[in-house]
Amino acid sequence: MKNIKRFFAFICLLIIAVSVIPFSGCGSAKSDTFDENNIVLSFSAMSDIHQQKGKTEYKNKLVTALKYAKRLNGKPLDLALFAGDLTEEGWRQTNKGEQTDYTTEYNADIDMLKEAIKEGVDINETGIFYALGNHDTDPSVLGVEVMGGMPALFKKQLGDEFFRIDAKDSDLEKGRRHAVVNGYHFISVQPDYYWRNNGYSKETLEWLDKTLEAATKENKEKYVFVTAHPPLYDTVFGSCTPTWSDQDLKSVFMKYPQVIYFSGHIHNVLQDEIQISQDGICTALDCGSVKYTDWMNNVNENLTRFDNDCGTRINDFSQGLLVQVDNNGNVKVTRCDYYNEAVIKDPWTLSYPKADGSHLKKYDNDSRTENNEVPVFDEDTKIEIKKENGVFKLKRKAATDDDMVRYYLLNAYVVNEGKKTKVKTFYLATFTYRYDKVSDMPKDFEWMFSEETFRGYCGKLNVTYTDNLYFELRAVDVWFGRSDVLTASYPA
Repeated sequence: MKNIKRFFAFICLLIIAVSVIPFSGCGSAKSDTFDENNIVLSFSAMSDIHQQKGKTEYKNKLVTALKYAKRLNGKPLDLALFAGDLTEEGWRQTNKGEQTDYTTEYNADIDMLKEAIKEGVDINETGIFYALGNHDTDPSVLGVEVMGGMPALFKKQLGDEFFRIDAKDSDLEKGRRHAVVNGYHFISVQPDYYWRNNGYSKETLEWLDKTLEAATKENKEKYVFVTAHPPLYDTVFGSCTPTWSDQDLKSVFMKYPQVIYFSGHIHNVLQDEIQISQDGICTALDCGSVKYTDWMNNVNENLTRFDNDCGTRINDFSQGLLVQVDNNGNVKVTRCDYYNEAVIKDPWTLSYPKADGSHLKKYDNDSRTENNEVPVFDEDTKIEIKKENGVFKLKRKAATDDDMVRYYLLNAYVVNEGKKTKVKTFYLATFTYRYDKVSDMPKDFEWMFSEETFRGYCGKLNVTYTDNLYFELRAVDVWFGRSDVLTASYPA
């Protein structure tokens, strides 16, 4: 009898143990690996589309981008998200504030935006969700009283069909939007002022906080997608300038590690790995630009003179993101080259939000900077310098890197009477936006410039121009890691 009692006691203990210990063999454990076969949400994320009256080529860029995103997704998008600068100069065309009821005024840029989006997607199956940018409304120029009506102008002119997904707590006339698509929350806000590090009103920040609190309470293991035009300060490339970024939103996001934030404004190339950024607070993503990039402006491109203004890259550039979410809440972000209709490098992947914050470590800027390998020149690499008809030609092998060399730093000197005087520092671009894979990068580079460059700068420095020139060259990557210096003299 005692043995029977002991047996039943053992069985009871076993049942209790099994009930409290998770059994992963049953398949109940949640996977943090993205599941390509169970995608529950997909949306494009674009910025800086700059629709402009009379510029059909910009309209065509947007249409191409939307159609490519749908084709890459393999089915209609659930949402098309835009992180600001939908138009080129909408606020300039809105009567410059001279009319108090200017929200009724017809705006040709918004009309082109409407046409392009409706041509690119079926808005009855793909929701439209956006934030306005400084090209759409810039209160810093005309004041909140005048520019405060721009969200209402966009709503009136686009029509209700563009806002069919908005939740009841959206405040469209204040530029505050909230939508739920396939169980996922989308939120957009707009600053009251640009060109400062704290541009949001207290009212907007409180609304954002309240909306995020409610959204994250539903399921703490689901991301919430937030968008506005300016990047968060000290996140993606170009955001360390206070006048081009914002710090207000971080004060709210600190409480919500489920936030993935989409921004624009910077017009940077998506080949740069720093365009996804994590700092322990949230995940920040730059959407690139559909219309153009100008981060290559201050570099030389094989010109016949040192030229610090190569021009904005419009004709051969157009980029954005495709975002997909699987049934476990994991996210895959595919970088899109709309110009070539191709995928840029490998996707960025994020595990679903975890209580321990580990989902915010994969793309941490500090650790990636610390672990970055600097570019390296081969030991036998030499700079070849030739001069023909007053034009210098510099040629050398490309440096190697664990990713892409972003540019080359060239210091040019004149050597006169044994004294070395720096003429100028030049930033020589590798034009990474042209290469969707690291392996596609050129193996060598050549630059050309006129000797008149030296004559002009020597005059400013009050030194005598001679043919005794000296160069120092370093390769620089996106984390600002620099190679050892490569030197050359002319004549050799």
